[in-house]
Amino acid sequence: MIKILVPIDFSDTSLNALQYATDLFKDSMLEITLVHVYGAQSTALMMKSIDGILIRNAEDQISSVIKEMESKTSNVVFKTKLVKNYAVSRISDLGDSGNYDLIVMGTKGVSGLKEVFMGSVAGGVISKTSAPVIVVPLDYKFKSLDKVVFAVGDTKITNENSLAPIHKLVSAHQSELEILHFSKNGPIDLDQRYPSLTDLSPKFTHKNGDGDLNQHLNVHIQNNDTDLLCLLRTKKNVIDRFFSGSVTLKQTFNSPVPIMVIHD
Repeated sequence: MIKILVPIDFSDTSLNALQYATDLFKDSMLEITLVHVYGAQSTALMMKSIDGILIRNAEDQISSVIKEMESKTSNVVFKTKLVKNYAVSRISDLGDSGNYDLIVMGTKGVSGLKEVFMGSVAGGVISKTSAPVIVVPLDYKFKSLDKVVFAVGDTKITNENSLAPIHKLVSAHQSELEILHFSKNGPIDLDQRYPSLTDLSPKFTHKNGDGDLNQHLNVHIQNNDTDLLCLLRTKKNVIDRFFSGSVTLKQTFNSPVPIMVIHD
């Protein structure tokens, strides 16, 4: 059974991410935990009363969401968690607990990771958790997972197990996998660099690392009917070395498709 953590604040953004998660794994048995982070600015005397109201409201809303989702799915077991304050820390800690295979979150609109890179909850979670995270643009609806692009630079991965989420998704959907290599130093032997992916018969594409990498990557995604973009986040707090200095967690990437960030 695949276990997924979906943060939910009952916005269209989070509800769309939930729908994406169920659609992405519609052929698998799922356990989805909906985590809602509540909290309010108030005095100590008011806190207990306000917390009670917030919890009851959240419980009612979550029950409604689950009821609606259960009417459309038969392969999902839903669980819930209500936690107080500090959304980034709470969600990240749950991701690090080892109890979940994946976190699925939403971003606002087709600007993709703009909110992520500008310090939103999703961006904070990506920065702190070791769990793989899929970030879903608000207007994106799952249709298929025919094409997956894994964008890389010259960084050597230190833990091959980090690539397991890509392998599982591509295998489950029988997707075409393209490893897209950006570098100013010329092509490298990607078979040797990523041996755990070679059984998927990936297509290798090299592009020069000059210019606006954001634009190059976005154009490539749109021109190649990409359904999911995968990025590797290193311990140096950047999305792979080739993004260092141009695309970090504080900058904007305009992605029209969901992005899965995996951690090395």
